[in-house]
Amino acid sequence: MASSAWAARLARVVDCRPGEGRLLFWAFSGFFLLLAGYYILRPVREEMGVQIGPDRLQWAFTLTLAGMLAIVPLYGWAAARLPRRALLATVFAITALVLGGFQAWIAGGASPAAALALFVWVSVFNLIVVSLFWTAMADSFSHGQARRLFGMIAAGGSTGALVGPTITAFSVHAVGVHGLLLVSAALLLLSLLCILQVADGHATPEAGQPLGGNVLAGLAEVAASPYLAMIALVIVLQSVVGTFVYFEQARLVKAAALAAETRTQLFALIDLAVNLLALGLQAMVAGRLMQKVGLGITLAAVPLLLVVPLAVLAAIPVLTAVLVIQVISRAGGHGLLRPAREALFTAVPREPRYKAKNVLDTVVSRAGDAFGGWLHAAAGLGTSGVALAAVPGALALAWLGLRLGQRYQQQVAETLPPGEGGARAPDALAAAPVQR
Repeated sequence: MASSAWAARLARVVDCRPGEGRLLFWAFSGFFLLLAGYYILRPVREEMGVQIGPDRLQWAFTLTLAGMLAIVPLYGWAAARLPRRALLATVFAITALVLGGFQAWIAGGASPAAALALFVWVSVFNLIVVSLFWTAMADSFSHGQARRLFGMIAAGGSTGALVGPTITAFSVHAVGVHGLLLVSAALLLLSLLCILQVADGHATPEAGQPLGGNVLAGLAEVAASPYLAMIALVIVLQSVVGTFVYFEQARLVKAAALAAETRTQLFALIDLAVNLLALGLQAMVAGRLMQKVGLGITLAAVPLLLVVPLAVLAAIPVLTAVLVIQVISRAGGHGLLRPAREALFTAVPREPRYKAKNVLDTVVSRAGDAFGGWLHAAAGLGTSGVALAAVPGALALAWLGLRLGQRYQQQVAETLPPGEGGARAPDALAAAPVQR
């Protein structure tokens, strides 16, 4: 059997114990297919952003925030009432059906309404399905298994994040932008079948318990903690700077007057470059950097690296400069900033950590996107002006990163009881390169 042979080979490099190989195979495959499916869609979302137009993207970001605020409570309500298997099947089936509907809607060309709806849907659904995947994994593996195996499962997602944009780049001219939606839907359904192989009959006793926390509870935790509030400020500022660059990318790509398929291929190649670089940073740089220089300098590194490219963009406002900044920003964000930011949460007690983190990773992040979009629209700056405006934002991010590193040390020393905070299973969103 293929899975048995795979498990035997894997056991030589991973601490995979007897009886675990089959589960690991299906979990790895499920996450691989899930993120491959998403990263096929991400360039399509970027193409929809170009079709919406850079002058109207702030509305897309605002509707994404509204969609997140609507979906998160609905998802929490369903998760508290449906058995985990039924919840998995329902969410993945609805996602695939919606993608099929969008395929029919944009087959003859995307109208402004269709482009806007698809942009918002892709921006919202990916956080839900990835969160649900890791919930199913947490229900199916013990704490000890999680420490040993979740890294390899996350590697499946990282591999899928490389394969997805590769599929898009090489197939978009053959199947069209709309055809990619069906490819993604098929991969998501295959991912569901793999996840159910893990979930069926291997759930822990906690699997049927409802998920705790809600948006208001999470916001209350953030408001009550200066440390969490500072993390929220960093997330918002990162989103604002990233949104400024994103809007300029959309503006310059649209001005290049490329065909829709060519633009989608370009976005796929950018995703591929970002994910390759981010994977290298995660594997070879992030851990060593955090150990040697601490979280503060690690958090400050990427914003400081952006200052010179932003200055170059201000002087030479061309598409190539924007794309270089996008690759540095996104790869550095997910390869260095995200691991360091996740480490900040290990200095927060368990209950506020889980209540606040969900809100910070979803609602606060999307709120920062929306705020950045409207700020960009209100400023009415050209590409050079946007680049100059982003420079103080990057410097402020670097300063906040250094301050957060100091606060982290104080939090560890003064707040947490001995032994709490460092021994937890890998976080759902920290373990995978899910992007804005």
